Amino acid sequence: MWPRITVVTPSYNQAKFLEATIRSVLDQGYPNLEYIVMDGGSTDGSLEIIRRYEKHLAGWVSEKDGGAADAIAKGFSRATGTILAYLNSDDLYLPGSLHAIGEAMRDPAVDVAYGNTYWIDSGGAILGERRQTPFARMGYLYGGFDLQQPATFWTRDLYLKCGGIDPSYLFAFDMDLFVRFAKQRARFKHVNKFVASFRIHPESKSSNDFAICERELRRLREAYLPFPFRSFRASCFRNLARIQRTFWYTLQGDLFWLISRFPDRIRARNATVIAGPQARRM
Repeated sequence: MWPRITVVTPSYNQAKFLEATIRSVLDQGYPNLEYIVMDGGSTDGSLEIIRRYEKHLAGWVSEKDGGAADAIAKGFSRATGTILAYLNSDDLYLPGSLHAIGEAMRDPAVDVAYGNTYWIDSGGAILGERRQTPFARMGYLYGGFDLQQPATFWTRDLYLKCGGIDPSYLFAFDMDLFVRFAKQRARFKHVNKFVASFRIHPESKSSNDFAICERELRRLREAYLPFPFRSFRASCFRNLARIQRTFWYTLQGDLFWLISRFPDRIRARNATVIAGPQARRM
């Protein structure tokens, strides 16, 4: 039997992309899906889209909330699935993703499963790829490894054990949650498949996002890391993780892809964007 997967989509005035997001979840054809949409009181036609699909949803609400993290936390409080994830209302799941994740997480030794991600633009054109490797715990804590939120799934038991999403974060609530997973020594599994598309578009960010993200990352690092992020010891773990990833990319046949990323990484050094192929490392 397929494990039940609960997906929560938080949304606020994203009618332009919302239907594609909903369809990307429902069209998975996953046999044990619980899909919940948490709308923040949209006034742009989003409710008409949600009502069009409500017979396929486990539930939905439209009410004022305290932001995306608050909406997601409320959605998860309704969840009955053994596997949890959230998909923002401008992102997409790729065909077959839930089956691949469900198959991986049938293994009771897996607490978190994650896959590869496309970055796409407003029209859905691919801007870049984020391919992953097996997880490096200290690398994640110290910046030598990343997780792309739309392609990451976790068990309900782990989520509850770690205290759930912290709604006091505006942007870094996903990383805050994943850092707590890593601190808990959760067992991560890489599903070597493109699982999701992360949409980059002007409406998804404001001129203040970068500064807010920097501040929130500094806050969570001060709260959780055993030694400072900018310390020599941290740089050793960061560089070791990058060497390990290069080894894994080579084994996976992704070395040429990795080399092709160098121009983007050079251009990203002075970037102020927080997501995408040319995002600055923070």
